[in-house]
Amino acid sequence: MSYERSGAWTVDHAVRVLAAGCAQRHRPVPAVGAVVLGPESVMLRLATPDEAAPPGWTVAQCGRTWLSSLHWLRTAAVDDRIPEPYPLLVSAGVIDGGRLLLNLAQANGLTSIEGDLGLARSLARSWSRRLAISPWAAEARVIRVRFPHDPDFAGWNVSRLAEAASVLDEPEGGILFFADRPLGRDLYQVDRLLSEPARRWSVVAVGADDATWRFTVGMDGTVDTGLLAEPVRLRT
Repeated sequence: MSYERSGAWTVDHAVRVLAAGCAQRHRPVPAVGAVVLGPESVMLRLATPDEAAPPGWTVAQCGRTWLSSLHWLRTAAVDDRIPEPYPLLVSAGVIDGGRLLLNLAQANGLTSIEGDLGLARSLARSWSRRLAISPWAAEARVIRVRFPHDPDFAGWNVSRLAEAASVLDEPEGGILFFADRPLGRDLYQVDRLLSEPARRWSVVAVGADDATWRFTVGMDGTVDTGLLAEPVRLRT
């Protein structure tokens, strides 16, 4: 089994274990901005401090992080009736603690990828390809707007967002990727989707205006996530 496949299985299993443990405690899963898959543990970085972790998870940094050992997770029970808690997790690269995955659904508005244009679009393509086939995003729709044809992409590739109108109306929702900042009718649609009270869609655009979460891709192959002090070493 490849590292990529085994890593994806481990992350998928870990968040399913978390969901099952929270359900047993009759509490919701925490809002998580990032997951770090290390050599011996999985770490969750919470968007809001929470010290009421279910069994098997250790609370650190005053509730900002939860940790669990891979040894315990491998044999912990899951409940397949519980939906995936974080369907929009994407691999951002490597930090000193392991592989970093970001939860794009946690952005409170538009997400922008900035910096070198070619590398930014390459990262957006990589995220879209992985989400279209990842084990935890099976119910999430993945739509790309104004990207070149890509035979490895299993989602919807359109030149204008209006071409995906029927998909946008589906209750499951998902994520939109723009090759550049949305304009005109596309921008109107994006604003409408992001203003829904129960948000179904997340939006990532290269070089977007008015973004609430910005990733900056450097020519040195690193990404500044705005979430961690250390840069992420890019892996696409």
